[in-house]
Amino acid sequence: MIVETKLLGRRTPFERRPIALTGDTHTLESLLTALVEHELAAYHERQSGVGVLRVLTERELADAALTGRVAVGPQDRAATVTPDEAARTALTAFRDGLYYVFLDDEQLTDLSAPVTLRPDSTLLLLRLTALAGG
Repeated sequence: MIVETKLLGRRTPFERRPIALTGDTHTLESLLTALVEHELAAYHERQSGVGVLRVLTERELADAALTGRVAVGPQDRAATVTPDEAARTALTAFRDGLYYVFLDDEQLTDLSAPVTLRPDSTLLLLRLTALAGG
């Protein structure tokens, strides 16, 4: 499955990444929980490298330049977040309408409805931003 993320109101391009999830049928809630667990595992892996001398490859530098932020220095380790806390936060944000979820161009709105994934499915997470000065 390909996961795309986009923050409305920003000029940055969609981020597209392949993610392998087990099973064919999920609910939206279980799908979002699995994505959070996947991202949290990747975050912990990145944090384990904090403090180690890191040299950016040419591709990493070009990708970072596209986002407008190039960071090579060590970062402080953030507080530990549990998968349950992270999933609860993501589900609350969905319920509060802070982001929309589309699967193969169809908006998903019910957390308990069954969702069928194909290997070529595209999941779009569209994060909304508040307007300033409203």
